[in-house]
Amino acid sequence: MSPKPNVTTMRTTQIIEAATTVFAEKGFDRATMEDIADAVGINKATIYLYFDNKDALIHAIAERLFDQELAGLQAAHDLQNTAMERLTAYYETLITEESEVMPLMPILYEFYALGLRRDDVRAVITDFIHQLTGLLAAIIQEGVENGEFAPTDARQAARALDALLSGTLLHWVYAPEEVDVDAQLRYGVQLIFRGLLH
Repeated sequence: MSPKPNVTTMRTTQIIEAATTVFAEKGFDRATMEDIADAVGINKATIYLYFDNKDALIHAIAERLFDQELAGLQAAHDLQNTAMERLTAYYETLITEESEVMPLMPILYEFYALGLRRDDVRAVITDFIHQLTGLLAAIIQEGVENGEFAPTDARQAARALDALLSGTLLHWVYAPEEVDVDAQLRYGVQLIFRGLLH
């Protein structure tokens, strides 16, 4: 007899997915818990069995998005390839998934804006940045140690790579007609890679 599905996990996922869509359309301030409940097809009171308030739901969505990106980088980190191949695999995955990311950008940017005013949100963002740059730096450091990359400060190189991604996405979100995001990311990544090789 197969185990029963975890109803709590399934319901939590349904709520997060519905809230992601609602927040992307309406923003954090205008969206209500009732809007989210309607999108799921449940009573508003049911949401409060899973999330204490809208802030808790916003946190859960942001952490889920961050966890997905970290999982992709962790997978690249764990490959038995050269450092260059692992970094390329990570960025190729990001470029491939860009169409899925675009609808979520309003949520991420709103969350980043909240982080300027609230310590709890800042802590989530800081932890994400720390983990992301840590994984990138580990790959780069291995490349330095095995002679693949020139000696460099791996943490600073990791921040440069992350800034490249973040900046390119920001330009793409606000000026999509001016930015071919695929081409720009590939160009920028290759530029940094060439710098690591010298």
